[in-house]
Amino acid sequence: MNAALYTGLTVPIGNGELILRQAGREIEILVAREEITITHARYAPGQQVAGPHVHHEHTDAFYVLEGELAFQVGREEEAIRVGAGGLVAAPPGVAHSFGTVGDRPARWLTIHAPDGGFAAFMRGTRDGDRVEWDIAPVPAGGGLPASEATVSHAGS
Repeated sequence: MNAALYTGLTVPIGNGELILRQAGREIEILVAREEITITHARYAPGQQVAGPHVHHEHTDAFYVLEGELAFQVGREEEAIRVGAGGLVAAPPGVAHSFGTVGDRPARWLTIHAPDGGFAAFMRGTRDGDRVEWDIAPVPAGGGLPASEATVSHAGS
């Protein structure tokens, strides 16, 4: 990746392009480039955010800012809980799903690298347009194992 592409890039949280604002759910796009898209989300506790899926051409990563997210990752559907300061990254072929857990709202950044059409998908969802992008159902056999994912808990 060319570091020069990111020189001077500042990502303000809370000043992005609004995608969704409902009771208990808020999503905004902070960065939308071909090489990376970053969104900021805030959901109430106890909500399913994304069902099981895979990506073929990009990594889908989640950095938790506050609260807690629960993931199911890999063909084993390994259960992983990550709190503030934690990261989960699912590379191409690793099935994943997630939701919020605990008794507080959760806030996190989602990073799609490269974009894989995610920004266009998010805008299409907001605008009522169907947009194809790099997402697919979990393949027969469940895809790659959870060991292919990166998981880092705060302080580890």
